Amino acid sequence: MAALENLREHWLAVGTEFLVHATRGICDRSLLNADSGRAVTSARIEEWSGVLSLYAPVDEASSVRVSA
Repeated sequence: MAALENLREHWLAVGTEFLVHATRGICDRSLLNADSGRAVTSARIEEWSGVLSLYAPVDEASSVRVSA
């Protein structure tokens, strides 16, 4: 019975170590993906800000109206 308990503890330690190594890479890649996503989002916001300025409302006092 003691051998079975010893084996169980050994496999638990190995399983824990495996999970730590497996998830460490996932976390690193997640941080890189998040940084990349923020950079792309920031660039897109800057692009759209330039486009939106083209459609800014015109001051009605300075606009020319034509009537027939």
